[in-house]
Amino acid sequence: MIRSAEQRMTWVCTRKPPTARLRLAHPSPSRRAILDGGWWPTSRDPVVELCSLVTALSAQRGGVIERIMLQPAAWDRHPYRIGVDGAVVRVGWFTSLDAEVVIITGRQDLRIDLAVIAPETTHAVATAAMLAASRPTNTTRAAGDLPVPPSPRSRAAVRDGDDVAVWETEGGHLRPDRQPAAPARI
Repeated sequence: MIRSAEQRMTWVCTRKPPTARLRLAHPSPSRRAILDGGWWPTSRDPVVELCSLVTALSAQRGGVIERIMLQPAAWDRHPYRIGVDGAVVRVGWFTSLDAEVVIITGRQDLRIDLAVIAPETTHAVATAAMLAASRPTNTTRAAGDLPVPPSPRSRAAVRDGDDVAVWETEGGHLRPDRQPAAPARI
């Protein structure tokens, strides 16, 4: 297989990456849990965000990270190799992978599955999602499936009758003055 120059290039973060917003199951991942924690990147730039993530995971888990698997639609560009602290981490882009999951593998059977919370998510919702993803009893597969309580903004919007705010925060209009229709009897 012939690879392009871009595919052979190792991308390196030229500035200090931000501290990773990461929450892992402690003291170690549970065998019953599907997700090992949650990660809330600050942007959709994979070079900066993955450098930050690899640095944080290496410090917390102590393992050598060799590969990261992501869904390409959720990121601005798609590097295949990233240089982090003098090591090269290979990045695989899989359209079959859920956009809300990142899989990290490494030496000595290291595997960490993290829920990825979108960068534009509010602080309260992202924190709740990362907490839910790091619970040992977690059996969900992606951040969108996590049991996250509604944000205070959505409750205030319902109370104030702001249908647009409700639409934006909950995915549809809620009208407090309308009762749901009774099911039709046949």
